[in-house]
Amino acid sequence: MAFSKGKDNHKNNDFFAFVKQNIRYFTAGALFIVLVLVLVNCGAPKNGGDGESVAATEMESETEEAFQVDAYEDVNALINQYFTAYAAGDVDTIAAIATPISENEKSYIAEYSKYVDSYENIKCYTKRGLDDNSYLVSVAIEIKFTDAETMAPGLDFFYVRTNEDGSLCIDNLYSQYNSKIKENAVDTSVQSLIDKYEESADVIALQQEIQEKYTAAVEADASLADVINVKLPAAITTWKQNLIAQAESTEIPEETEAPEETESTEIPEETETTEPEQTEDTTETVYTVDKVNVRAAADTSSEKIGTVEKGTAIGRTGTDGDWSIVNYGGTTGYIKTEYLTTEEPQTDSNDNSADTSQSTAGALAEGQVITLSGSTNIRSGMSETSDKIGTAFSGEKVTVVMSYAEGWTKVTWNGQTGYIKTDLLQ
Repeated sequence: MAFSKGKDNHKNNDFFAFVKQNIRYFTAGALFIVLVLVLVNCGAPKNGGDGESVAATEMESETEEAFQVDAYEDVNALINQYFTAYAAGDVDTIAAIATPISENEKSYIAEYSKYVDSYENIKCYTKRGLDDNSYLVSVAIEIKFTDAETMAPGLDFFYVRTNEDGSLCIDNLYSQYNSKIKENAVDTSVQSLIDKYEESADVIALQQEIQEKYTAAVEADASLADVINVKLPAAITTWKQNLIAQAESTEIPEETEAPEETESTEIPEETETTEPEQTEDTTETVYTVDKVNVRAAADTSSEKIGTVEKGTAIGRTGTDGDWSIVNYGGTTGYIKTEYLTTEEPQTDSNDNSADTSQSTAGALAEGQVITLSGSTNIRSGMSETSDKIGTAFSGEKVTVVMSYAEGWTKVTWNGQTGYIKTDLLQ
């Protein structure tokens, strides 16, 4: 179906509006969750956390539906068609069998597919969906990267529906991409079913099996490790930067930002926006009741952008379900609401003043350019165990973005953003 130039421009405006409205997800690195498509999705159960309290889930394994392996020829054919198109960067074919798909995701597929030769040894593990005409499908695959000798084991997930004509299609609302970036709203009934599915014993066992194979493959082949740890991250970083630059330089006409209202169509006020309004008037001060993580999205599996000590005051600008939206050093972050209180903690005055001096000591001014006096590692997060972005050598310059009480400073270096221990900059 052909679209007019005006309609294409409207779609592009919608896309760039999304990037602008959600730019924190791009700059915080949330898209790296789908960096290797499926490789990093094998591991801990979805409800696992890093520092969050997680309630135990009672498993009723005797009532769980068992996997059916390669039991449906039409499901297998659909999934094979999808991965063949993905490896070729054929977004038109993907759009025809996996809907909805955003312009953002199309551009990601086009970039990612440059590093993939093929997807092979595809095996479908299927369970019944919300009705008899839908399927929950875990797909074990092996990825042949262009510059790697060893195949990389992986695991993906699809929710497959039946069209009115009897053909099958992938409901792309439940892709790993949309589940992390949240470009489109999902059906809560389907999402609840998927959440329960991912907590089932056989799904967890399959994830762990693939994760072990993936880890062994990367450790055994330096060329595979280089693709996954160096080449792909570099390519996706460039892709993200191009998206951000293009979005920031694109003027979006006011009249295209919202559909025109008519007398016959009344839009309830509460449905006009999907995000809570954030203004200075709605900011309140809350305090942490324990040492907690700050995440890039309202999900325990999203990127951890920092850690806040017990008793720390932080500004809350809104809520998103069980999460509070907070201002973390100028960046929007999310903390589980159960770990926050509006009551100021009672502490000894001497201890309080000591904490204050510690948090403010050695703070560096935003925009300050510093010439390094020695070599130092640039990290992706505020931890010595975070991934190393690179090594800056003596005499190189870094620019301060923000200093944090945790003893780390966010800097820009060589066109990249990372973290250095504050005491190494003084």
